Amino acid sequence: MNKICFGCGAKLQSVDKEKIGYIPENKIDNSSYCMRCFRMIHYGEQVVVNTPKDKKEIVNKINKDNKFVIFLVDFLNINKDIMDFYKSIKKEKILVINKSELIPKHVKKENFRKYIKEEYGINGEIKLKGGTITHGAKSILNYLEKNNIRETYIVGITNAGKSTLINDLIKETNTDVSTITVNNKKNTTIDFIRVKLKNGMTLIDSPGIVFDDFISNDVVDKDIEAITFNMKESETLSIFDNKFYIKVNKPTSLTIYTNVVARKIAHKVFKKELELNNNLKIKDNSDIILKGLGFISIKNETDIETNIDSKYIEVRNSMFGRVYENSSNEWWFS
Repeated sequence: MNKICFGCGAKLQSVDKEKIGYIPENKIDNSSYCMRCFRMIHYGEQVVVNTPKDKKEIVNKINKDNKFVIFLVDFLNINKDIMDFYKSIKKEKILVINKSELIPKHVKKENFRKYIKEEYGINGEIKLKGGTITHGAKSILNYLEKNNIRETYIVGITNAGKSTLINDLIKETNTDVSTITVNNKKNTTIDFIRVKLKNGMTLIDSPGIVFDDFISNDVVDKDIEAITFNMKESETLSIFDNKFYIKVNKPTSLTIYTNVVARKIAHKVFKKELELNNNLKIKDNSDIILKGLGFISIKNETDIETNIDSKYIEVRNSMFGRVYENSSNEWWFS
């Protein structure tokens, strides 16, 4: 039998309950979902599997295939590792930045795109997607139709919003098919899933890309917000329920952008003795990226002591704190 689960792409089987794709034998002919996906869809169960395809295997398959690629990245998870992976895809492609509703209102979208291109050396089209319904999906659909793209891979790290985008495109085209399983746990999509839309276009959902040097976080809040702390000299900030600490040696403001409401998990602490064995020199208007969690925007130059392992950290020019001047003498991010 070669039937696959429409939710995660696993091959359906009725032999072993502990293996992916399981469905009772008496339901296998009439169901489009394995038991895992059925429970996630109808009961909200949070089920994790640890069988992601290797990211090299995924990119090799894509590079051997002559199809267009839509690459999704979460606004909160833009970093060099992901952008390098994006650049390793050699086929025609566009970059889609999800959760773009979190970009501050005063930031012009065109300038945000320019920042991404300059900071990470990205060429080509960048689309922004965000909101609670299908915001941005119509623009992506129009782009595909305008360029006569009939088949496209949907690629991105786990939880980037690939399956949500496919479901949005299904709605935009009024396609009468089941929806892809959407879940905030990693590895929801196990194998490639082909979805034929009503307009004749085919979408290919891919397994989520997994990076080992990302901080694991399965808690995602719906009402995400940024929060700023004005730090005095030698003050320490605790983030993620006292899991991580950041101490500054000069006064500065820290603004936290994360996929968990920062107000719930960040506060100043006044402990005298903390093991902070990682030292960073931070220049004016920089972001400290915590891979997998989000980033912290730092306004003023400061030295930082932290207990966060260096492999989880990237420092970049701030998305929102820098002031640029373009050829038209218009100010960015003012």
